[in-house]
Amino acid sequence: MDKKSLIAIVIFGFLFIFLIFLRYYQQNDLKEHGVIVNAKIVMVNFGGKVSGGFECVINYNGEEKKLPSPSSIRKGSIDFISKTFPAMYLPGKDMLEVLITPKDFEKFNLPFPDSLNWVMPYVLKQ
Repeated sequence: MDKKSLIAIVIFGFLFIFLIFLRYYQQNDLKEHGVIVNAKIVMVNFGGKVSGGFECVINYNGEEKKLPSPSSIRKGSIDFISKTFPAMYLPGKDMLEVLITPKDFEKFNLPFPDSLNWVMPYVLKQ
């Protein structure tokens, strides 16, 4: 392996580790300072910052915001368009994470509501 390849691998390794720490920090911040809001899914994101996630509309303090949200739902995600779900929102940083699956609720120590049992077939498809 030549020196340039080794340097590239090291740089990508550090970048990967940095992104993992950044995601951990953001999740922690959202968990500690986030507020629960209702988020209406308006579009499925297939690429970019939150590949596999959703574009959602929320109303916070009388202001409507359109924000991306990651999601673990892959198969059938188009069926969630126009549906409203609870979400964790971090004011000031405009971070949003829509809560759909039991695992999503578990991350924030919230009980999974019976009203979302209809999503379970989508969870089992994953």
